[in-house]
Parts: sequence; structure tokens; C-alpha cells
Amino acid sequence: MMYLCAVFIPPLYFLIRGKWVSFIINSIFYGLACLFALSIVGLPVAPFFWIVAAAHAGFSLRKEMMVEQATLIAEKMAEKIAKNQPPSQ
Repeated sequence: MMYLCAVFIPPLYFLIRGKWVSFIINSIFYGLACLFALSIVGLPVAPFFWIVAAAHAGFSLRKEMMVEQATLIAEKMAEKIAKNQPPSQ
């Protein structure tokens, strides 16, 4: 679900996550993409700004997922190590 939000409405993704600086930066790119898409002259330029906004959100989402996975792996490893330690005397 968050992938769809990050690709189609990138500023909304940052708004939901509460990342205000990224929200403002991404809103500028997305706003430029919408503005250029509405003008006939800027239509060829609009996809560039939309791709920049979507890539920014996608990379941020992927980074969050990688941190979450690394935390989960570290917790599981700590549990295994704690379970396999011999009792101290």
C-alpha cells in the first residue's frame, strides 16, 4: 500500500510518515510536475519532476524497510545467542 502511495502521490507518503522536510521538498517537485503537466509547453518536462519525486519517496521507503529488516534480524540473532549460552556459574 505504501509503495502505491510513494509512486503515485509521493508527498502524501512523507506526510503520513511525518517527515516534514522531505514532505516540503517532495511537494515542490510534485507541484512542478503537476504545473508543467497542466501547461502544453511544459508537458515533456513534467515526467522528469514526477520521476524525481517518486524516486525520492521510493528510496526513503526502501531505506525504512531495510532498517526494519536489519533490526528484526539483529533481534533474532540476539535471542539465539542468549538461548545458546551456557549458564554462568
